[in-house]
Amino acid sequence: MSLQITTAIDSPNGRKCKYTGQSVRAIPIRVLTVGKKRDRGVQLIVDEYKDKLQHYCSIDDVLIRSNPKNARDVKAQIEEEDCAVVNLIKSNDWVVILDEHGLDVSSERLAELIGDAGLT
Repeated sequence: MSLQITTAIDSPNGRKCKYTGQSVRAIPIRVLTVGKKRDRGVQLIVDEYKDKLQHYCSIDDVLIRSNPKNARDVKAQIEEEDCAVVNLIKSNDWVVILDEHGLDVSSERLAELIGDAGLT
């Protein structure tokens, strides 16, 4: 499935869409989160993005149970969670990791990164 971008829409910062006139492959999206239960705010954000994106691409939402083996050792717990995440990532997946301590990326920049991934 690909999307044909046919019109240039001005963004709030005055930039035109760099994909105008191009076919961009709609990449499937999988949201992976680790925890026993999502914070209500995080769940609202995930649901909002799912509602917006489901019209353009397939989107899967996967909650990975934290500490699946009930390890008392924090390091062992983290290793089990890491393995669970890595086992869900395929060799040809394009991975974006969101971290509260990471860099701030605007919605426009994230859309551009995803668009670039759809071209490769």
